[in-house]
Amino acid sequence: MNTTLNKGLKLLLLAAALLALPGCWNRKELNELSIATAFGFDARGDRYRVSVQLVNAGEIADKQGGGGRVPVVTVQQATGNTLFESIRALTTTTPRKIYSSHLRILVIGEDLARAGIAKLLDGLSRDHELRTDFYIIVARERTASEILQVLTPLEKIPTDKMFSSLQASQRNWGITARVDLHQLIYDLVDKGKDPVLAGIVIEGNENIGGTDANLQTVRPPATLKYHGLAVFRKDKLVGWLDDEQSKGYNYIRGSLKSTIVRLPCPKGGELAVELIRTSHRIKGKIRDGKPEIDVRLNAEGNIGEVECAMNLNTPRAIPRLEKELSDAIEESMEATIARAKDYKSDIFGFGAAIHRADFRTWSRLKDRWDEEFVHLPVHVTVNAKIRRTGSVVESFLERMEDS
Repeated sequence: MNTTLNKGLKLLLLAAALLALPGCWNRKELNELSIATAFGFDARGDRYRVSVQLVNAGEIADKQGGGGRVPVVTVQQATGNTLFESIRALTTTTPRKIYSSHLRILVIGEDLARAGIAKLLDGLSRDHELRTDFYIIVARERTASEILQVLTPLEKIPTDKMFSSLQASQRNWGITARVDLHQLIYDLVDKGKDPVLAGIVIEGNENIGGTDANLQTVRPPATLKYHGLAVFRKDKLVGWLDDEQSKGYNYIRGSLKSTIVRLPCPKGGELAVELIRTSHRIKGKIRDGKPEIDVRLNAEGNIGEVECAMNLNTPRAIPRLEKELSDAIEESMEATIARAKDYKSDIFGFGAAIHRADFRTWSRLKDRWDEEFVHLPVHVTVNAKIRRTGSVVESFLERMEDS
């Protein structure tokens, strides 16, 4: 009897507990949502123009064969006085609620970037639906709207192409920077580090880029390409780094994993070295009451291509190439530092290194760090090693010339 009573009491308590559990009160069915993969923001006077790239789920699921590809995304636009007002105004053109938790890319138009992005980022950081793992880029000499309207043949969803290209180009080429919302806000509030963002351009005929004609040819009339880094001073865009300077930035920051460095040959021509590994150190110090920075980079590479008559099997060949490789990388880093000083923008975090080295000195300098940074001595040291020369150490080009 007691056993039956205990079982009944347990079932009653379990039922009460289940009733107390919260349900999915705010759930939305998939057919009630428009999934956003990218947002774009431009300045329209003192107002915002927001563009959103939405996925057409029906077209993605369509497996029917046929003639040409049909675009699987659409771009909608609206204008408002504030960030949230402009996003809410999109409901006048979209039939469903915009679901932004799958956002992958946020594009900022150059005009808005030069005016300042602090208010935009503050509004985005308050949106509870947004995750912070999407990448933020700047439309170089373009509006964000124009960038989002270009269709890409290699990916059904253009945002996927932008997202994957950004990852690959930083890892394998070194001219871009992957910056998410969290990192960008951190750089803005840190007085010892100014932000950088990857720049993106349209190459070709942008008028065709937004039509299905861009999907029908082997060589698309318009393509999206990452080009250089946008340099900010606080929250405002002040200039650009070219591709080589962007590599220099990634050398200094230690975010470059692999790239190609071209070196001249003694008798003319060039050879290419593939960097396969780098490690860096930024150290701040105070000497005679003034800040200084030491930047050290260790690099390892393999010879990937020889376009000249050069025998790599001599005792002096490899040490000479290692010296030239070190000098080339060092020159790139120093050119980037000089460019950043022109902009009065400490994009490298040298101020943060001084902060770590001497808190008292940093407290004295931080409020005028942009001026101190211009005159900051930076000592760059590069130690490059060549590990492999390939299976053929003596180029057949030299034998061709001798014959």
